[in-house]
Amino acid sequence: MRAWNLAALAAVVMASGVWARDLEVPANKGWMHARTKLIVRSNVAGLNRTQITDATTTEHDIAVKLESADRSVFATLFLFHPAVPSVPLWFDRSRTAIEERKNFDKGAPASADPIAFAPSGSGPAVALRQSWSLLSSPYRSTSLAVMPMGEWMLVARLTAEKLTADALDQKMNEIIAALKPAIATTAAYPGPAVPISPCAVQTDFAHLPKAKVEKSNTFNPLFTLLMNAAVIDQIEKDKANPKAEPVKPAAPLCREGAGTTPFGVYRWEESDSDGYMIALYDAGRTIDVFPDLMSQVENRKTRSYAVRLNDVDNSASSYPSFTNLPRPEQVFDLIAKGAPTGRSQGTAITIHSNALGGS
Repeated sequence: MRAWNLAALAAVVMASGVWARDLEVPANKGWMHARTKLIVRSNVAGLNRTQITDATTTEHDIAVKLESADRSVFATLFLFHPAVPSVPLWFDRSRTAIEERKNFDKGAPASADPIAFAPSGSGPAVALRQSWSLLSSPYRSTSLAVMPMGEWMLVARLTAEKLTADALDQKMNEIIAALKPAIATTAAYPGPAVPISPCAVQTDFAHLPKAKVEKSNTFNPLFTLLMNAAVIDQIEKDKANPKAEPVKPAAPLCREGAGTTPFGVYRWEESDSDGYMIALYDAGRTIDVFPDLMSQVENRKTRSYAVRLNDVDNSASSYPSFTNLPRPEQVFDLIAKGAPTGRSQGTAITIHSNALGGS
């Protein structure tokens, strides 16, 4: 269901370190995801499970394929650990991927707006869903649901050759009921989920002066990764501390521009930073672009901007900084074609030789 081009595929492989691998599960046996306890049986709401793949080595980015016996209805379940656990964000990315697919130009949503709902049937409406009629496609309808599972995200995408959008929506209900996901009602998901809107003030990226990549040095990647390691370390400590203050809900996100399948650009509505975040495709990985600490410490007249790729396993990779605020396309190209200067995993930080002037 996900579409990839070569540059984006290179970026994801670079982030995860592996190609997608098959998980060998007997066709007549159920499969349980160890971290979330999600169980996917051999048959889900009348659809047979045909394949389970993992785009990591640690089951942080799972795809489960399902299809009817006559192959006229098929679904893919995506279970991943997003760098930013936001239902509205990953709904926005998945919806964009669906609406930009070939033959979707005459697709018509079954509802004017995405619908917030409670996957467990009661409690806060922490998830989002929408269905579409496909008018110029070999398929008649498609449907999307994005649901939180604690820090994880469960995305269901369903398509049918003959079912109407309303009938497919009912099939989605059956799938959700069969999975019975353990939906989180923590502070991260105060509910109801609200679709992302365009930012009230849009950044005119097209007229920004083209930024240049700074020469490699040790300090920029080190500071960038130290910041990430400190945040991750504090989060893990708070999880283990019953007296820690509850995590405050993040401010809402808004979208810069329309977004495309490869990436979307977002900002936190209440942030006064002149940086931004890029969400890569719809698989949980993000890129942070923010003022470089060294340019502030050295009190330079012009700020430089750090770039950090955040992966689904809580690791982060730093990249060379830009001399000024870069256009999102420049950042995407840097990640897809360039090499990271360092990486952090937990509190362990590795600075690569290219950041030290090596080859």
